[in-house]
Amino acid sequence: MSERAAEDLAEKLQREVAEAQAAHSQYLSELAATAAASRAARSAEAHPEPDEEPAMTVLTDTSLPEETRVQVLRQLASSISRRDEYIEALLAIVRDRGDSSGVRENALRVLGSAAFQVDRFTPHQQAYEDALHDLVADPVPALREAAVGILAQRHDPVVQETLLQGLRGEGPLPVERERAILLLAEDDHLDNLPWLQDLYRSGSEDAREQAVRFMGSYPAAQTTLEGILRDKSESTGVRQQSGAALRYLAPDRFEEVAKDISTDTTDDPEVRTASLRALQHLGDTARVYADTDFVNRVRDVSSDESAPQVAEVARDLLEQGPNP
Repeated sequence: MSERAAEDLAEKLQREVAEAQAAHSQYLSELAATAAASRAARSAEAHPEPDEEPAMTVLTDTSLPEETRVQVLRQLASSISRRDEYIEALLAIVRDRGDSSGVRENALRVLGSAAFQVDRFTPHQQAYEDALHDLVADPVPALREAAVGILAQRHDPVVQETLLQGLRGEGPLPVERERAILLLAEDDHLDNLPWLQDLYRSGSEDAREQAVRFMGSYPAAQTTLEGILRDKSESTGVRQQSGAALRYLAPDRFEEVAKDISTDTTDDPEVRTASLRALQHLGDTARVYADTDFVNRVRDVSSDESAPQVAEVARDLLEQGPNP
């Protein structure tokens, strides 16, 4: 970068910083005015704290427009997520089913960010977990889904049992069936394979790919994964994901299947190409090159221009191999 270009960039950054600071100052001024009006409106009915910060006043005034309160959470999230009194206020908002759903959703997001500050958040951890458990049965779908997702990622046994009961038809499911299975699959200590197989058979394309990916944690899924990888009628994405899962679970078996697929001229070129690349760059490459029959088949593929991308990778594999 030239000296002039560097100077121009520095000037641009300085302008952007100055504009951001001016916008923030303007917002704080408007926030103070909104808070003053809020206190004035409430003074006839209650006795608001005279020294209460404008952000707290606006955030907790449920009579104000949703967007006004949400803006506090968006504009000041980094600061309020570090302060105990605001965390307590956010917890109260999240648990109040009579409050605006938009405010509650944004309050939960800020709490999620605050929870990453582990030491500072420790005094509020139990109240946060209690709030999340309450939200599992909340009437607002977005709040239910967020709470279930957070708890499931923590392998929370209560929410895991709730999801299992819902899947078995023994209770309501707080999230969609596909989502429930994938959340349970985050914990490979559970026997999720039957649910994953069910999801593979009946789920959406994306969910089927995810189901196959998670099957890689279960040795009993090896035969299923090999069958999916060999299935020419299956979608490319699902087959490639099954290949990755099989390679993780049973690398030797994957190698044999990949050799068959990559040199089968009737198979999907994308799957063949992915298989060749995996054989070239992953696993026991010395053993791959030592397989004379396979190398000869790759040599035939390298001159087959009916699938040029496969031929190109085949030539590369041959070139990278040991010299005869």
